[in-house]
Amino acid sequence: MAQKQTVHSENTHVRAPVYLEATWISPNEPHRTPFTSVAGGGGPGYGGWGLDAGRPRGTGGPSRFAREKGWRTVFGEEHKAVNNGYALQYAPAMQQLPAQIEAERAAIQQQASTTATSPTQLIELKQQLTMANLQRWRSDYLQIVPAAVGFYGAIPFFKRYDSFASRLGDDGAFDFSTTPEEWGRKIWVTFDASVNAAYRLHLLAEKYRALAADLPDLARQLDKAELEQPHVDLPKAIERRIRQIQLEQQICFDCLPNFVQHQVVQATSIQDTDTLPQRLSAYLNTANGLIEAKKAQVPAFSESNPNIIGPLSKPQTEALQHLVDEQATRRAGQLWADYHRALALTESIRYMQGFSAAMGNLAQRAIEVEQLQARHAAAHAERQRQEAARQRISYISDARTASSVPTITPIGAATFALAESASTAMLEAIKAAVARMGTVAVAAAPQFIVTTLAAAWPSTLGNADRRYLVSTPLSSLSPPAGPDLTALAMSSASVDVPYLLAGNEDDDEVRLYVVPGGKPIGVRAATFDSARQVYSLVLDNPQRILTWTPIRAPGGESGSSTSLPPAPPGTIIYTGSSLSPVSNETESYPALDLLDQERLIITFPIDSGLPPILVVFKSPRYEPGTATGIGIQVTGPWLADGTRENGAPIPAHIADLLRGAEYRNFDGFRRKFWKAIANDSELSKQFDERSLRRMRKNGNAPAVDDSDIYMSQLTYVLHHTTPISEGGGVYDMDNIKIVTPAAHNKIHYGDNQ
Repeated sequence: MAQKQTVHSENTHVRAPVYLEATWISPNEPHRTPFTSVAGGGGPGYGGWGLDAGRPRGTGGPSRFAREKGWRTVFGEEHKAVNNGYALQYAPAMQQLPAQIEAERAAIQQQASTTATSPTQLIELKQQLTMANLQRWRSDYLQIVPAAVGFYGAIPFFKRYDSFASRLGDDGAFDFSTTPEEWGRKIWVTFDASVNAAYRLHLLAEKYRALAADLPDLARQLDKAELEQPHVDLPKAIERRIRQIQLEQQICFDCLPNFVQHQVVQATSIQDTDTLPQRLSAYLNTANGLIEAKKAQVPAFSESNPNIIGPLSKPQTEALQHLVDEQATRRAGQLWADYHRALALTESIRYMQGFSAAMGNLAQRAIEVEQLQARHAAAHAERQRQEAARQRISYISDARTASSVPTITPIGAATFALAESASTAMLEAIKAAVARMGTVAVAAAPQFIVTTLAAAWPSTLGNADRRYLVSTPLSSLSPPAGPDLTALAMSSASVDVPYLLAGNEDDDEVRLYVVPGGKPIGVRAATFDSARQVYSLVLDNPQRILTWTPIRAPGGESGSSTSLPPAPPGTIIYTGSSLSPVSNETESYPALDLLDQERLIITFPIDSGLPPILVVFKSPRYEPGTATGIGIQVTGPWLADGTRENGAPIPAHIADLLRGAEYRNFDGFRRKFWKAIANDSELSKQFDERSLRRMRKNGNAPAVDDSDIYMSQLTYVLHHTTPISEGGGVYDMDNIKIVTPAAHNKIHYGDNQ
């Protein structure tokens, strides 16, 4: 029976099963029952044939006095006749075998050429057809083997009558309990089938060996052509190559005589952790070692057997080795024993040399597979790195949700765990604030707070990574009887939005406001990314990617569900976050800094069915940064009339103190700045004691004169000359001026308020 090695299948740690053919019965001499005459004893007569079986072959003749041959003579002649008969019968097939092999190759070429549509496919089909032939022949071979070894327990080639007679006497080989006729019939039927099957094995083995020799070159051609394709599916190529190497490894073992198979496997140490190249190299090293050992064992001989000449087929080599074993145990005569042993070793060496070359080829191909795996792993790692980098700058939203209710989206593959009802209530709060801001009663109120978000950021997340954007349907910011913002956005490069959404934060609390619009908002169009099946928009300075995942691709039917969709797989959910909408509450503090936030109106393709939205990014004021800039040398009064117009610069020597330091947010920079002013021996003289206490204790800004107050804002303001929303540096001290609240309001709104 065949025995199977363990298979460990993972990447190149794939251990191909090696199926070994069973060897013949033990070459050691078994206990035998002495052969005795049957049905009438020895000597003259019909012996074991039985009287009703007619005369044995060669015993007839014209004389009725012809002497009957003994049964041993009859058996010997029958043995010879069977062998000679099949030798003559199969001689034409053996002579035509090379032509038949070439015909098989031609048939493979023709069939592949008829089907293939490209050179690469032609090679692949030739390989597949060759493998199919080999698998069919191997199956046929294994089905014939039992008949071939049915008489001797081994292939019957090269068996003289002495081996035949010894086999008849083997205990249990042939049942003596039957009638002589049945016993004799069983012997000759079994022997006849055995010899016939042996020749069939010989022809199959030679065809198998010839086509197996074509596989390395086919694999080389296919591997090369595969990598020359414009787009190579590396995982598929790797899987195909590993599978082919495993199949060819088994074919290499199948080509070996069965006793050589066992020698190789038994002498090879294989570990479960070995990679495919290591396993193949182990077989290669074993084969090379056995080759050298067998070379040293080849004996000298004086005479050769003219009937046994190499090269021999696989079953012939197995039969020769069995003869050598029988001669060693005296089950067969000793004629040409040294020659037989020398030829068996020489043929074993020849087969093992072919096996060694094949294993070397497979080992090299397995190394190339590992190189492809490393290439694929590197490409995969690079894709993962790029995707991780992409996600770090991506805001990922659900398209239907973003187009119907306000959303607050953290950066990366994350989401706040917010109730659907809170988003709906926030939408109503925004609409209510917009409606009220247009009334006379609240015309003086600069802003309405509409919601607060308690953001449950992970403690491991740095402040620089706690970024988010807020979006709302653009239509929610249009007052009753106001302009059709949706129509304007679909046809304009920018839109004057009467009211805007803005936000500021304190630690982990984000407050969102509706504030008066101050300038046109740019319109950008999202496009459909067919590769990722999302709508996306890439922004620069800094680079960010906005994506909206649709329920269906453009043109598909939209769903009727009004509930918020579940988060995509792999999304990190910031549990513990809460959204608290606020209605009808005004704040008199003019949060002019909120206008520094970057805002965009986003439109979607018409076939998406999605309306425009307004997105507002977290202000860079709340992100960490390093102070830069050199300031300006100042003399005399510093915070004088300039603060009422374009603003006073940061003094150069104060800039020297602050430059290069890192700040958690702009509020931290502001406190450090005012403390530095209060502790400066010259500049501190320009402030009263009350202001200095504010400045030194908490870093608060000093108070302005009553005439410079604007509404409830009483202290000096750090104003960015180039707005942050337009790329102005948050911590660039050359971009910062000190102005009064009244001047700050005029800078942003002109004389309208």
